[in-house]
Amino acid sequence: MLRNLSSAFVFVLFTSLVSAQCAENATNKVLLVGDSWAFFMGVDQTLNTVLERWGHSDARFVTNLVLAENGAQTDDFLEADKQTEITNQLLDNPSIKVVHLSIGGNDVLGDWNIDMTAEATDSLEASVSERLQQVIAFILDVRPDVHVLWSGYMYPNFEEVIESAAPLQTLHPFYGTWEDMGFPSFAQINAVQNNFSAGIEAYADTTPRVHFVNAPGLLQYTYGQADPLGVPPGGTYAQFTAPLPIGFPEYPTPMDAMRDYGITRDCFHLSPRGYRDMIDLHTRKFYHKFLMNDQYILSSGGLNDGSVSDAGTVSPLLQVGTVGAEQFSSIITFNTTAMESPVIESASIFLRRTSLSGMNPIGSTVSISMKNGAFGATLNVEANDLTDTPDAMGTACRFGANDGDGRWIRLDLPEEFLPFITPANATQFILSATEITDGVITFTDATDPELAPVLNLTFGEVNTSITTDQLEATPRIYPNPTDGPLTIAANGNKVRSIRVLDALGRNVLTLTTNVGSVDLSGLPNGSYILVLSTENGNEVQRVVKW
Repeated sequence: MLRNLSSAFVFVLFTSLVSAQCAENATNKVLLVGDSWAFFMGVDQTLNTVLERWGHSDARFVTNLVLAENGAQTDDFLEADKQTEITNQLLDNPSIKVVHLSIGGNDVLGDWNIDMTAEATDSLEASVSERLQQVIAFILDVRPDVHVLWSGYMYPNFEEVIESAAPLQTLHPFYGTWEDMGFPSFAQINAVQNNFSAGIEAYADTTPRVHFVNAPGLLQYTYGQADPLGVPPGGTYAQFTAPLPIGFPEYPTPMDAMRDYGITRDCFHLSPRGYRDMIDLHTRKFYHKFLMNDQYILSSGGLNDGSVSDAGTVSPLLQVGTVGAEQFSSIITFNTTAMESPVIESASIFLRRTSLSGMNPIGSTVSISMKNGAFGATLNVEANDLTDTPDAMGTACRFGANDGDGRWIRLDLPEEFLPFITPANATQFILSATEITDGVITFTDATDPELAPVLNLTFGEVNTSITTDQLEATPRIYPNPTDGPLTIAANGNKVRSIRVLDALGRNVLTLTTNVGSVDLSGLPNGSYILVLSTENGNEVQRVVKW
């Protein structure tokens, strides 16, 4: 994160360089904790799979059999063994940003019965909620900087699954659980679950660093009930018609979404796809933006985004590749005037694949050019944008998933691009792929903010304490103060470009050639920050012109 610049004249900015070989360093970002739902998500590698599909292939989860235990209840996570393991994992993995917590379901379903009064049911749910909140408070006490996402649950499916095992219903592993609850209908058990979840949702809404994405009817929406339900209330409903988040409380989660063991299905745990659907929604509503770095900016959309072909055809679609005989390049605009810092350490673009026709033109790298300001005459996508001279061009490393519609790629921008991303102007990018002559990929536009292209920015961290060796390697800028001309003594540290920022952080001058000197004669007297992009990272130095 960015720290305040000190009043010293010399600063050193350390950066993480993008590898030319397109390698990435995956780090643990999520700690998976809880009951059997956490256990199955750990076994299925659900979080890793879904985060990669959203472009976050550098984010990983961590768990173990102490943290994710079949049958675990809230009480278990108030005991020393689990709290010690949570503490160790959070302190040993400072990169963890979220604890994904799945507990409470066994408490409620294990103790509730249809013969309980409404008051007794409310009391049960309140006691479980209190213990859940104690677990969350413990986590936040260990690491006040992390966030907790309570996973919640999809509707169970006891009656249909167990009745489908006829004549051996009583041998089903979950028959005893259903019997202990008094053989509730779907509507009865779902009402209890929804009431409990509503209480946790209210708690999360008023508690900083606690989150909950409530959607018990999600799998009704993603699967549908194509065949008539074999038990009351019967009937069908089409895929993508169940109203979210609650769905149809009188129905269960479809049996096809329940875990299949071959000889029988589970009544409470989801299939691998079911868990992926659930975490996909969690990622859409929470993880995708939360795992961004210091600041993210959505693309401008409208007339500022689209594509242009080599024949001059302008399209509102974000297309890359060949359509007929025309090569299309996507033009994407980000309003970087809203940047919170003028010093960038790294930047990435996230794009969601909408469709693919023919061969996929996106490989491990993508040809990309950029402009501080507008290609062509305006920020609107225009036919002559492709012929305008860019400020920088090169290849961006592609990560994430590129193998299905609805999946995301992440383009890590070359270091040489970073000096041209400034708060002085909007920034435009052109994405091209000329190697494939019989395929085009289309990306989602900015209509839906949850699915819009994203520019993810990491700001430079200024370290005001430098060693003698670092100081000797730091380029010198003199004379300082100056009446205009400045000389750059590189000290063996090659300077690739220089940005000059005024006192408001606005870019007022950029040099990418002849960077051995810079002349401020044309600028008003005052204090300026020089950002030098070097082969060892970025250097920041302050100079005064008088």
